[in-house]
Amino acid sequence: MGTLLISLLCGINPLANATDVPIKEHMPFLNARKALIKNDWKPNPTYSGDFGVENTLVKKGFNEIESCTEGLRFCSFNYIKNGTCLGVATVGEEVKDMKIYSWNFKCPERG
Repeated sequence: MGTLLISLLCGINPLANATDVPIKEHMPFLNARKALIKNDWKPNPTYSGDFGVENTLVKKGFNEIESCTEGLRFCSFNYIKNGTCLGVATVGEEVKDMKIYSWNFKCPERG
């Protein structure tokens, strides 16, 4: 969990893959999620716990959540399209306030 979050928050190069993504930095997460799904990016579930912010997000239908930090909330979400993985990092306390912070094309580690 920590390794992926650190890689999402550091050294991200949005041009790391030729795949076009319809998101940009500071874009509201809900708008970005709609744009991703509209452009055939599928939620890629990785969270398997049953507590915390992540569990709350899963119950609200955001099954692509991987992890969130406490305090200043950074969350990571995973998508997949034609075998290409997309990790999206957000910042914000509530879903309605979350903004895109960064993204990469690394597949999540499976536990």
